[in-house]
Amino acid sequence: MSKALEALRKAKQLPPQTPVEIQRGYTTRRTQGGIPVHRLHYSAHPERDPETHPEWKAVERKLYTSQASWDREQEIVDEAGGGELVFADTLLTYWNKIVITDPKWRPEKDWRQEGGFDHGKTNPTALERIYIDYAGTIYFCGEYYQPGKEIWQHAPVIYGMADIRKMAACYADPTIFDMTLQQSQQAGKPAERAKSVNELYVEQSIGLFSPFVMDRSDVSFAARLMAHWANLDEREPTVKIVCRNYSEKPQFGLHNWDCPNLLWELMRTRRVRLSSQQLLSRNAAEAIMDKDNHARDAMKYVLMSHPQAAEKTLEQRAAEAVKPLAEIGDLTSALIRHQQIMEEGEATYRARLGRQRWR
Repeated sequence: MSKALEALRKAKQLPPQTPVEIQRGYTTRRTQGGIPVHRLHYSAHPERDPETHPEWKAVERKLYTSQASWDREQEIVDEAGGGELVFADTLLTYWNKIVITDPKWRPEKDWRQEGGFDHGKTNPTALERIYIDYAGTIYFCGEYYQPGKEIWQHAPVIYGMADIRKMAACYADPTIFDMTLQQSQQAGKPAERAKSVNELYVEQSIGLFSPFVMDRSDVSFAARLMAHWANLDEREPTVKIVCRNYSEKPQFGLHNWDCPNLLWELMRTRRVRLSSQQLLSRNAAEAIMDKDNHARDAMKYVLMSHPQAAEKTLEQRAAEAVKPLAEIGDLTSALIRHQQIMEEGEATYRARLGRQRWR
């Protein structure tokens, strides 16, 4: 207490905003109006002081998704993060874990498939296809990315994408479902009703889009994606991106098994930069810049929809259960166990079907 009082008295004699140390990691200053402001840094805690216990910072830093977020919260650097690259640091550091570059890699045929879609006219129209394995890991594998074309030009190329008819769902910006496009009117004929962008795609045989109705915030999306990529020194990422043809510029067109444009956009994603005057009146920017975000928006729609893991078939579950018995040569027990699992599965299916009929 005596040290704090002495520091407060000293601060009165110094220019405003001049910090005076009370003890290591604990300082005080006075504002222009004479109000005392105390600053308590983690180094004030003896067990967290980097000079004596550097291991605490090393472990704690891994829990933060970027250096900017660490600086804002732990180092008390208010201006940290303005204009920072959001995903590039993590992607470059863990490229070999996040990005699949093996030219022979293909998803399993039984994995669940979903997609995200962002329609554009002058800007690119983007469709991102994902596969979800049995453990819930999400693989972005395949995209369509093309600016400056009409719906009737996009549709046949999208329709030709590999596995497009196997998608369980494809989430899109809800605005494409609004009846806002007025159709042409000819003399002597009744006016055609307005149609939505989605309806025009349906007319071109693309009827797979569903409106995305969950959290559309870019900040929430960035936090969700970085959670999938957190602590990669000790675990595998739960979102992976397949790309064997990455480039520092967009690659328009259809990529059946790669996502080069999604990676290109993620590498360029930045937070909004605030001016010095703005930083005086508000916190550091968390907002994401609205630029080069078309494949990223498609990624957001599918990732924020909480895609479900693929489910193994009854035959797959039975085969896995009897594999240890077969490996030790106990084929009789393996056969009996296989029959039991199949019968239990059939009974469960009949019971579920009966409940559905009753309802």
